[in-house]
Amino acid sequence: MAVSGLCILASCAPQQKGVDVAEVRALVNEDLSKVYQHGAIEAPLRLEDVLARALVYNLDTKVAEMDELIAADDVSLEQLRSLPSVTGKIQRVGRSNTGGSSSFSLLTGTQSLQESVSTEQYRNVGQLTMEWNLLDAGINLWRAKSASDRVLIAQERRRKVYHGVVQDAYSAFWRVAIAQQSLPILDGLLMETNEQLARIEQQIEQNLVPLGEAQGARSTIRAQREQLINMKQGLDLAEIELKTLIDYPLDEPIVLATGGKNLLSGENLPKIKGDIAKFEETAFLNRPEIREELLNKRISTRDMKMVIWESLPGIELLFTYNYDSNKYLAYTNWIDGIVGLTQSINKIITAPARYDRAENVDLLADKRRQALIAAVITQIHVAKARYDALSEIYDENEKSAEDAKEILERAYNYKGVGLMSDAELLNVKIDSTITLINRAFAFSEVQDAYGRFVTTMGVDLWDADDAGLSVPDYAKQIRKNLDDDNLFVMTALNEGEAS
Repeated sequence: MAVSGLCILASCAPQQKGVDVAEVRALVNEDLSKVYQHGAIEAPLRLEDVLARALVYNLDTKVAEMDELIAADDVSLEQLRSLPSVTGKIQRVGRSNTGGSSSFSLLTGTQSLQESVSTEQYRNVGQLTMEWNLLDAGINLWRAKSASDRVLIAQERRRKVYHGVVQDAYSAFWRVAIAQQSLPILDGLLMETNEQLARIEQQIEQNLVPLGEAQGARSTIRAQREQLINMKQGLDLAEIELKTLIDYPLDEPIVLATGGKNLLSGENLPKIKGDIAKFEETAFLNRPEIREELLNKRISTRDMKMVIWESLPGIELLFTYNYDSNKYLAYTNWIDGIVGLTQSINKIITAPARYDRAENVDLLADKRRQALIAAVITQIHVAKARYDALSEIYDENEKSAEDAKEILERAYNYKGVGLMSDAELLNVKIDSTITLINRAFAFSEVQDAYGRFVTTMGVDLWDADDAGLSVPDYAKQIRKNLDDDNLFVMTALNEGEAS
C-alpha cells in the first residue's frame, strides 16, 4: 500500500509549465478592457474635473479602496472566530471478523463470561460536536477591535494615496495648461529658426556673407533652437503624464479650462496666509501618517493587555451528540457534556517574554510617532519656504517677461524702419519667447509648491468620509474646498473666465 501510494503521489506531482503566450495575450486583453474605462469626458476640463477624475479612475486609488474593503472583511472574520466551533462527522465502521469478547475475573483469573458479541461487524456512527472556549471567544472579540482599528488605518492609507494622486494631477494640470498656451508659440518659432538656418546656408553657398559671420549666426540660432526643443519636449511629456493620471485616452487631445490669456497672471496664483504654528497644528490633526500611528498605538496597547488574558485558564464547554447504529446498544443516541478549565502551559511559560515584546512594540509606536511628528514639522517649514522662494522667483520672471515684451516691441519698430535684420529680429524673438516660457515654468512651479504644501498639511480637497462618488460629485466638493479661504486663499478661475 505504501509503494502504491508513493506511485500515485509521484504521478500526481505538479509539473513545471511555462507561461503560454496565448494565455498572456488573453489576460492582457481582459485587463485592458477593465483598465481603460474613461467614462464620460466633458471638454474643457476644469481643475476640479481633473482632480475628480484622478480620484475616480486612477488605478492607485482603486487598489487603496480594495485594501480598505479587505480590512473590513477581516473584522467580520475575527467576530466569527468568537462563535463556538461546531464539527460534524459521519462514518461507516467495519472489521474483517466478528467483534466478539469475553471477561476474566480479577480474583480468580478464570473466564467469568462466555465469549459474546456486543458490536456489529458493520455499523454507522455519527457525531455533532460543539466546542467553545469562553476565554478564546473574549480574546477574539478583543482582536476584532484591533481589526476595526486596522480598517481605520486602511482608510488613512487610502487618504494618503488620494493625496498623492491629487497632488500629481494638480501639478500636471498646470503644466499642461501652460503647454497649451506655449506649444503653438514654440512650434511657430521653431519653424522660423529652420527657415533662417536655410537662408544662412543659402547665403553661404552664394558667398553673400562672410563665412565666419555666417557660421557665428548659425551657431547662435542652433543653440537657441536646442533650448526651444528641450522646452517643447518637457511640455509634451506633461500632457502624457496628466492623461495617465486621470485615465484619459492617450490618442485624444485634452482641452483644459484655464482662464484664457490671463492664465499666467500673478492674481491666479494661490496664496498661503497664516501662522506657521497653526499650519503645524493642522498637519498634526490631519496627516494620514500621524493618524495611522495613533491607531497603531491603540492596537499595541491592547496587545499588551491581551498577553495577560491569554495566560489565564479558559472555561471550555464541550457538548457532543452521538449516534451509533449498533443494534446491541440499549441507546443508539446520546449526548456527552464536558465543562472544564484549559490552558496551554507554553503560553504561561512564555508570558513574560511575550509581554516584554508587546511592551517594546508599544514603545516603538511612541518613538515612531514622535519621529513622524518631528518630520512633519520639518516638512511644513520646508514646503512653506519652497513656496515663498518659488513665488519670489516667479515675481522676478514676471519682471523679466515685461522687459522682454518691451524689447521685442522696440525690435519690431527697428525692423520696420530698417535698423534691424531678420536674423537679429529672430534672435530677439527667441530670447523673448524663452523668457516668457521661463515665466510659465515658474508659474507651474509655484502651483506645484502649493499642491505639495496642501498635501503636507494633510488637507483633503474632498470629503474624506465619502468614497466611491461620481466625478461631478467629487468635482463639486473639490471646488468648494478650493474656494474655502479658512486656511488658504486661492483665486478661483470661474466658469465665465474658463469659457
